[in-house]
Order: sequence, then C-alpha cells, then structure tokens
Amino acid sequence: MAYIALLLVAGLPLQALAAGRALSGRMRGALGVLALMAGAASVWWALESVAAMAGVPLAELDQSTAEAVLAATPLGAVMEWRLTALASVIIAAIVPLKVLRAPVMALAGAVALCSMALTGHAGASEWALHRWADGLHLIAAALWIGALVAFLADALFGKADVEALARFARTGSVVVAVLVLTGAVNTLAIAGLPPVWQSGWTLLLAVKIALFGLMLALAAGNRWRIVPGLVRGEPGAEARLRRSLLLELAAGVGVVAVVAILGVLDPAA
Repeated sequence: MAYIALLLVAGLPLQALAAGRALSGRMRGALGVLALMAGAASVWWALESVAAMAGVPLAELDQSTAEAVLAATPLGAVMEWRLTALASVIIAAIVPLKVLRAPVMALAGAVALCSMALTGHAGASEWALHRWADGLHLIAAALWIGALVAFLADALFGKADVEALARFARTGSVVVAVLVLTGAVNTLAIAGLPPVWQSGWTLLLAVKIALFGLMLALAAGNRWRIVPGLVRGEPGAEARLRRSLLLELAAGVGVVAVVAILGVLDPAA
C-alpha cells in the first residue's frame, strides 16, 4: 500500500510537469488523500519494523521502546524525512501556490519516494551508487506509473489527450533508459556476479523483467499503432487505448508487487 501510494504521490505531479499541465482541484485532492494513505501505511510499517527489532509483538510495543529504537536506527531519520515530505505535499495541495504548486508537490513527493532507497537492500548497501541508482529507478518508475494513471483517467472519464500521449512518447524513451541502466546497477549491487540462478530471488527478478517487457510492448503499441489511429479518427481506437492502458497499468502494479517482495528476500535464498 505504502509503495504504490508513494509512487503516485511522486509520479502524478512529475507527469503534470512533464506534460506542462496544471494540477486540477480533483487531482490535488487525490494527491492529498494518497499522501495521507502513504503516511499511515508508512507509520504502520515502521511500527512493525520496530516491534520486530525489539523482539515483541506489535500489540505489546510501548512508546518508550519505539522512540528508543527509532532514535538508535536509520529508520527514525527515514520516517522523519518521509512524513515531512508527505506533509509538504498535503500543504502544497491546499495553499494557493499557483505555478509553484506542481514543482513543490513533485519535489516533496520525490523526496518521500526516495526515502525508500534508504531501506531494504539499498539501505543496507555500503555502495553509495546503489542508493543513488535506486532513487533514480524509483523516480523513473513513478513517472511512468503516474503517466499511465493520468492518461487512463482522461480516457475513461473524458477524451484521450492525443498530444500529451505523443509528447510523453519522447519522455518515455528516457524513462525506459533510466530504468534499464539503474535496474542493472541495482541487480549487480544486490546479487553480485555470478548471481545464484536457482534462487527464488532470481526467479522473481525474471518475473519482474517479463512484466517490464510486457509494459514496453504495450507502450510501443500505443505509440506506433493506437495513437496514430486516434489521430486518423479510426473507429474503436479509443476503446483499444483504454484496454491497452489498463493492461499496462496492471503490469506496472504487478512489477511493484514483485519489487516489494524482492526487497525483503535474500538474493541467494
């Protein structure tokens, strides 16, 4: 829950910036709700982590123990950064910032999202490049997921924005390049060379790559077949676009689910 909410909190304003679009009142409200959800889910995750570190059930965790563990571990700083950034998203959604609103929300959302690079495998890594690569990977993924949600909302509740779809095709090429390069760095930093091919971690990584390939194939179909069909006014083109965007978003959610599992698995197990 926290993972997908953080991706959207960062991705939706980033997509608005890339498209040169203002954030509507409905979008600002949705981002505020997503920030609240991300904050609540993050607090729950942090408390579960603290309880595990303290060796007690979550129901028996007391305030003094939680404060002591958070102060003594990097988790406390991660939560401070994340919750502050999410609060900034909520404030920016309310305060009349005009042209500054999207940049402020995008920056705050990206900070909240990148706090995830300080946990899991990247957080435990002694290789600083691993954390930077993980942060860039998260931002690129957020931009892609945010664009899919925005385009799908247009297609389902209004009219597909053909110009925005065409413009994002160029941005999408950069996003894919960043995902591939940073994904390679992350995999090398986590699994090393040679990887343990028979491990469950490697099997899940193969599933992630397959889903990523499906997203690429669907995006290519949108760019080279469906969007030109929309421009030509082909019958049924909008329905094909909606189906393609739904499938691409479903594959993206699948990637997020797999990554969430990969983050807590031993690559040799």
